[in-house]
Amino acid sequence: MTSLIYVLNGPNLNMLGVREPEVYGTETLDDLRARTEKAAAKNGLSIDFRQSNIEGEIVSWVQEARGKAKGIIINAGGYTHTRPSPFSMLCRPSAFPSSRFISRTSSGATSFASIPTFRLPRRA
Repeated sequence: MTSLIYVLNGPNLNMLGVREPEVYGTETLDDLRARTEKAAAKNGLSIDFRQSNIEGEIVSWVQEARGKAKGIIINAGGYTHTRPSPFSMLCRPSAFPSSRFISRTSSGATSFASIPTFRLPRRA
């Protein structure tokens, strides 16, 4: 397995920088992709950066990543409030055998994919 990390972005994140920039900022998803690729390269990682407004597509990508990637970074957008499917799959012990942390709450900015709307999970 390579040092590949899937970076999955959920619904409406394609509208970053366009929809309500006074709330979500002016950085676009393409800007985020560029910064994420740069940070990954600095750490010897490659990324597969994707966005979808379709829940089933995100679920398929999570399943696909199981055999191809070292891990997943997921910003499920609105699904964090309304849909459990992408998260229920990640919580299963067989999904990724390495250690993982999943949280639906947040408290601080991440340095890997940092824009004002992305936050690190709180440690329980």
